Amino acid sequence: MPACLADWVSFSCSGHFTDAVRAFRMLDQAQLALAMNKTVMIVVDDSRRHNGYCFASRIDLIR
Repeated sequence: MPACLADWVSFSCSGHFTDAVRAFRMLDQAQLALAMNKTVMIVVDDSRRHNGYCFASRIDLIR
């Protein structure tokens, strides 16, 4: 079980753990999945956190 605050992740849009362009693309993917009522798989790195929220290093849309 990751050592993160529950139910939320960080895409690091500030550019701290990844570049800002990649972070915003991951955010766009999450918003698209929400709008289309699709499921996503998110890879979480609990060794990198923003204010207790774990960094999401990858997000994939599940068909």
